[in-house]
Amino acid sequence: MRRERTRSLAAAVAALALAVSASAAPSGGETDARSFVQSTIDQVLAILRNGQMPLEQKKTEVESIAYQRFDFELISRLVLARNWDKFSAQQKSDFIDAFKKHLSSTYRDTLNNFKDETIEIVSSRPEQNGDVTVMTLVKGATGDTKVDYRLRKSDSGWRGIDVIIEGVSLVQNFRSQAQEIVSAEGPDGLIQKLRNKQIKSPKA
Repeated sequence: MRRERTRSLAAAVAALALAVSASAAPSGGETDARSFVQSTIDQVLAILRNGQMPLEQKKTEVESIAYQRFDFELISRLVLARNWDKFSAQQKSDFIDAFKKHLSSTYRDTLNNFKDETIEIVSSRPEQNGDVTVMTLVKGATGDTKVDYRLRKSDSGWRGIDVIIEGVSLVQNFRSQAQEIVSAEGPDGLIQKLRNKQIKSPKA
């Protein structure tokens, strides 16, 4: 009887260990998402560490990678939320264009301060709608910064749909500002403020 109980206990512990291991290991989707982020990190750091490349060229090439790897139309929809339907087709197109240029200008400027930081993927988790959030740590001489990327898979592969810097979501940050501006000044007022860089972006 004691042996049977011991075997049962051992089997239960083994089953629990397997279950914990399975839950801790990234799923196939998470693994693909992490690979997507890692390849993006590798491309960007290779450009930034190229001592032969002028700074402006580095900024342009990093910007090109961002345009390829983020779904700016979907990000724009998420930012505008219920206000999306208030925009005409032309205003939607103008907003997406202004939003891309505003973000590009903001984050291009941060490259001036690049000091050979390293970026490490530390974890990932599945989200609603089949999304995956990949958590990274930017390690620099002045300290570490948590930067998380929320990804969604489309017919063309994984694309970034949000960036969360030290707990501050880019989408939520812009959404709160956009709702206030659209209510007061309408779609054209929001587009103009983006063009004039009158909207704040979360910074790493």
